Amino acid sequence: MTTVPPRPPPPDPAPGPDRRITAFTSSRTRMLLASDGLTTVLLEAAARVPLRARITHVARLSAHALDDCAPRAALGLEAGRPCLLRRTRLVTPAGVPVSANVVVAAAGRDADVDAVMPAPHPLGYALAGRGRRLERRLLHVGRVAWPEAPDRICASKTYVMCHAGEPLVFVREMFNPAYFPAGTDGTSAAHEACPAHGPDRPVP
Repeated sequence: MTTVPPRPPPPDPAPGPDRRITAFTSSRTRMLLASDGLTTVLLEAAARVPLRARITHVARLSAHALDDCAPRAALGLEAGRPCLLRRTRLVTPAGVPVSANVVVAAAGRDADVDAVMPAPHPLGYALAGRGRRLERRLLHVGRVAWPEAPDRICASKTYVMCHAGEPLVFVREMFNPAYFPAGTDGTSAAHEACPAHGPDRPVP
């Protein structure tokens, strides 16, 4: 009697595209949301001008005082742990905001992060200037109200920046829909006016 060896299980299917990202109709928006590198580089490419960070709020506070539980969970912050909160806009030389950003870090966890949090520079550039390139781990993408005009919807991206697997920085980025349309059904926000290219020109 011949014994037939059991067949090995089929290999796991290759990971497909992230449906949260592919739902967006704009290729420019999808590229931005899928990137795991410096966001500012892509923002400047879209705006075709250098961007500067305009700090709207910076504070040191206890984790329990944060108005959002997501940073506490993502960074593993105990309620009484001191943390750093930074809110910025990345703006063009004319002052047009291209992104709105909320950044949270545990105070004292990383000296370089502590140093750049209050600095008026894009965070990724500031860390790179200190020789740090942190891994980005995507947590969420979606659509939220654009802070500069709450009646408009924008694309949003949330991730943590890690060193050796340890999460150091929580980042939530919201993108001006005039540059990065937030439409997901082929009609909504598909023809936002883009300041970099003139009014009423479709943005791909």
